[in-house]
Amino acid sequence: MTGMDGAAADGMQTHEHVMGPGVASVAANPVNRLHERPLGLENEPHRVLVYTELRSLAPNPDQRAPGRELELHLTANMERYMWSFDGLKFSEVTGPIPLQLNERVRLTFVNDSMMPHPVHLHGMFFDVVNGETANKPRKHTLVIKPGEKVSVDLTADALGEWAFHCHLLYHMSAGMMRTFLVSDTGEQS
Repeated sequence: MTGMDGAAADGMQTHEHVMGPGVASVAANPVNRLHERPLGLENEPHRVLVYTELRSLAPNPDQRAPGRELELHLTANMERYMWSFDGLKFSEVTGPIPLQLNERVRLTFVNDSMMPHPVHLHGMFFDVVNGETANKPRKHTLVIKPGEKVSVDLTADALGEWAFHCHLLYHMSAGMMRTFLVSDTGEQS
């Protein structure tokens, strides 16, 4: 059930992204695939580390539970060479995603496309939600497999506007990029 502020009763933000020529598919049943080997390394006889085997050597600096969750879909139409977040290319986005300074937020990414995307965040690290509690791996880039739904916890501890994008340059250039605006105004949306 959705409240007036667009948040569901369970705290999850409602998600309705643009459908159209830039969204060729939607993952019908996205699942967490952090335990799987990367594409191309599934049958290699040697050991391959996966995200569920990673753990920070030091306890995470911020162990608060997230105050809210944002869901972002990685969307594409490979035939038309269109790449985006939530069905919108960067040139179509009306503004940054606002975050409050020191806010703890869970970002849940759903990869609706048919290929993996290394999503990179500038200016801040995030903690990969992989089963660890106090020692989640701290990263600024995470490879999100096709049909995967994966979460990271982020503390918005750096003021300013920060880019996040697919690290495949041609995907970013085609529109798979957004920004977060971290401010200390007390406003949130």
